[in-house]
Amino acid sequence: MDVSKFAAELVAARKSGVQSQIAWPDPAPTMADAMEIQAAAFEHLGSPSVGWKVGATNKAAQDGFGIDAPFYGPMAELGVLENGGTLKKTPCVGACEPEYAFKMAQDFPATGEAITPQSATQAVERLHIAIEVIGRCIGNTDFANGLGVSMDFGGNVAFIVGPEVKDWQNQDLTHSVVESMVDGAVVQTGNGEPVMGHPVNSLVWIAETLAAQGKQIKAGEWVSTGTCTAAVPAEAGTTYAAKFGEFGEVSVKFS
Repeated sequence: MDVSKFAAELVAARKSGVQSQIAWPDPAPTMADAMEIQAAAFEHLGSPSVGWKVGATNKAAQDGFGIDAPFYGPMAELGVLENGGTLKKTPCVGACEPEYAFKMAQDFPATGEAITPQSATQAVERLHIAIEVIGRCIGNTDFANGLGVSMDFGGNVAFIVGPEVKDWQNQDLTHSVVESMVDGAVVQTGNGEPVMGHPVNSLVWIAETLAAQGKQIKAGEWVSTGTCTAAVPAEAGTTYAAKFGEFGEVSVKFS
C-alpha cells in the first residue's frame, strides 16, 4: 500500500474542500494500515494538533461503520472555529455532532499511571460543550466504513468549543438533554448515554488506546468524546446549534 500517496490525496482534498476519488486499495487495508495513513496525512497537513476526537461510541454507530470498536482521529488547529463562527459548506463537510469535550490539565496517563475513570477525571482541567463537524475527504463510497473514516482523521473536519460546564463532575452528563437545532428548530434530541454511557468513559478509552501505542494525551489538548444525538447534515445558508440545557449553547454557520 502506498501510504504517502493516500496521505497526499487526503490532505489535498482537505485543503481544497473537493473530495478525492482515489480507489479503494486491493488488497483491502487493515486498521493498522489506516492508522499509518492517518498519521502520515496529519504530519503532511502541517497544522498543530489540538487534541483528539472519538467516534462510533455505541454499538449502533459501530454497526453502521462495520467495526466492533470506536475509532479516533487527530484534530488540527486549522479546523478550530470560534463559537458562532462560519464554515464554508464544501463536499468534504458532512454533518454536525453535539459533543462534550474535555480540556486536559496534565499529560494522561502519566508514566505508570493506572487509567481509570477516577484518574481520567483528575487529569481534566475543565469540560465544555462543543460541536464537531464531520465529513469525508474521499468521495469513493468504499471509504465510508470504519477503516476509511479512520484514515481520514476519524472524519473530523472542524471543532467549535462552547461554554464551560461548571462543576461537571457533579452533573448528570448521561441523562442531561441535548438538542440539535437547525435555524432554531429542534431536529434531534439526545444525551450523553450514547457516549459509552458517560463522556468520561470515552476519555478512558482513548487514553488506553493511545497508551497501547506508547502515546498519551498531552496537557492542554482537547478530547471530543462522541456525539450525543444523531448527526445533523450541514447545509449552506443554515445555522446549526447544539443546546445542552442549562449548560448553554454552541453554534456554527454554513456559507
